Amino acid sequence: MILVTGHRGYIGSLLYNNLLDRGYDVIGIDLKEGRDILHDLDSLEESDVKIVFHLAAFPSVTYSVENPSHALMNNVLGTSRLLEWSEKRGVERFIFSSSSAVYGNDGDLGSPYALHKLMSEKECKLYADLYGLDTVCLRYFNVYSEGQPFRGGYSTVISAWMESLRGSSPLVLEGDGLQTRDFVHVDDVIDANLFAMRYNDNFGGETYDIASGETINLQTIKKYIDSRYNTSWEYRPGRFGDIKHISPGSDKMKALGWKAKIPIKLGLEKCFGENSLIRKDID
Repeated sequence: MILVTGHRGYIGSLLYNNLLDRGYDVIGIDLKEGRDILHDLDSLEESDVKIVFHLAAFPSVTYSVENPSHALMNNVLGTSRLLEWSEKRGVERFIFSSSSAVYGNDGDLGSPYALHKLMSEKECKLYADLYGLDTVCLRYFNVYSEGQPFRGGYSTVISAWMESLRGSSPLVLEGDGLQTRDFVHVDDVIDANLFAMRYNDNFGGETYDIASGETINLQTIKKYIDSRYNTSWEYRPGRFGDIKHISPGSDKMKALGWKAKIPIKLGLEKCFGENSLIRKDID
């Protein structure tokens, strides 16, 4: 049996449904259903869980800056509780959804969110070394897709720009737009998780970048949008805690046999191309 935490979230719901479609026996736990991993794991005691995909978290730099202790409780203590439960229950593999935020700005983590993810990565490694629980940490870069939901002030830049275009309102650019990012399509993120589940060897607590391998700045995406739509822009200061420049640190996943399949050009077409802005959010 497979457990997906955060199975009602953006990435978690896609992974959960993908596993169901493939015929796997899957269960989920999510705050949106009134259950969390800090208090409700005992409800799963009758389930013979062998694989854990841990996606439950408050996945926002801005939220962590505004609510650092609450974010820590859910993102760090929640992971710790789940690791302990997994080790005691004989789980065979623990796949942790981490973030490229751990790279920070020139060694400065910049946000509680980045610190929390790094702390959990280290605990995953500890559980691999000390208890023999096979853990692996997947560091997602900037995940996006045409179905990415809009979450107000906590939204990603691509989902916010799609929402503005749908509503014919000004698009907001925070900072100078020269921030560089690796945007990885959510379909590739799901594929990476499935790859990690099926991988035959022991991961031993290692971390892997999940990225497209293409780094671009926000001005490049802005120009793409401007070439297709009659747009207006509102310029604001950059968000506190945001990373200025980030790109994948290694090709370790490629060495194992996995690489992203959706280039940024195709991904932007999916998000901003003709007839692409029909609302199809994933709850």
